[in-house]
Amino acid sequence: MARSKRSLASTLLAASIFILLVGASFAKEEGNGKGNGDGNDKGDGNDNGNDNGNGSGNDIGNGNGNGNGNGNGNGNGNRNDKGNGNGNSNGNGNGNGNGNGKGNGDNKGKGNDKDKGKHDAASTNYVILDPNPVTGSERFFCLARGSCHGKTLECPAECALRKPKRNKKNKGCFADCSSRCETTCKFRRANCNGFGSICYDPRFIGGDGTMFYFHGARGGDFALVSDDDLHINAHFIGTRPQGRTRDFTWVQALAVMFESHTLVVAAKRVAIWDDNVDALILRYDGEDLAVATDGEAEWRTETNERVVVIERTDDFNSVKVTISGLLELDVKVTPIGDKENRTHGYNLPDGDAFAHLETQFKFTKLSDEVEGVLGQTYRPGYVSPVKKGVPMPMMGGEDRYRTPAFLSASCVSCRFKGDGVRMVDEGVSLDAVQ
Repeated sequence: MARSKRSLASTLLAASIFILLVGASFAKEEGNGKGNGDGNDKGDGNDNGNDNGNGSGNDIGNGNGNGNGNGNGNGNGNRNDKGNGNGNSNGNGNGNGNGNGKGNGDNKGKGNDKDKGKHDAASTNYVILDPNPVTGSERFFCLARGSCHGKTLECPAECALRKPKRNKKNKGCFADCSSRCETTCKFRRANCNGFGSICYDPRFIGGDGTMFYFHGARGGDFALVSDDDLHINAHFIGTRPQGRTRDFTWVQALAVMFESHTLVVAAKRVAIWDDNVDALILRYDGEDLAVATDGEAEWRTETNERVVVIERTDDFNSVKVTISGLLELDVKVTPIGDKENRTHGYNLPDGDAFAHLETQFKFTKLSDEVEGVLGQTYRPGYVSPVKKGVPMPMMGGEDRYRTPAFLSASCVSCRFKGDGVRMVDEGVSLDAVQ
């Protein structure tokens, strides 16, 4: 009987030692938690590490993100925040692993997105597949990172094609490979009542949804948007009938500047308007662009960081511009018609149709300090200074946003830094561009 008790005691002792050894090994493996913050990919930031430091002992925690081996390590940072903890042999440590900082994620949990490629503009990052052999609807294979990656999207029956032949009558199919992961039907033209639109003489709809007018000055150039990575100027044309105290003005041209590049979209000066004649000017880094009217009907190029695409959305005078990771822009060239001239009392001189742009911007990336007549309205917490409840609420700022030339990114409140030496002469006027 005594022998049996001694045998049982030996067995229990061996088992206890085995458990302690396994516990210590487990502590070494698990002590520092996972901390594998997805900050750089999805903006999720806080990965809550689950640092089950059961005996993690002296967890040095080289990983980023508040290691604290006993849990709640909010790993706000790099993907490999694994903290190399060395649990002590008895597994009874407190696991106070001190992670080194918060990694590269910013304080909003968005993470560092500099490893994103130029093709990572999620909404348009796809490959066009062969159409559905039964329905004829176009299909897209999504390449963007996230929940839509690797999925195939198909256009609905009511808009089976991206580029319908009759753009004015038929909606086009828009594929969105972002988290929306959907296809939708839209007219391929600027919506003058939508956010980011600039139409008429000129009327703005800001990023905050507020409508306002900004008249600028006839022949003047003003910064619509000025940010770290993007600058957009507008050139204003106009007329001042006898007896009026201010100009009637319209936006005739846009200069979009990014990195060291400049894209110009402008309306030609025409005496008599013809819907079947192209009055659209397109220039990239000082070179004229010709965009075909058949086939894919688009022009594209790549920079070090971006893909630039210009595609026709009608046979003449209408295009969509996409600069990956920065913006989408719908532009249409339109004249002042006789009826409009009479209704508003413009009293336009003969021999000039006052062709101008109707535009709508969709911005992909703006900082919280963005400037510009339109850009400022996209700031978080922005409160519009324009007077409410009046027919034409006016926005000031001519002194802050006027630039010395059409291709210049300099103004009192401008922020654009660019990347390297600009590929065009900043002092060039719009007359020289045309």
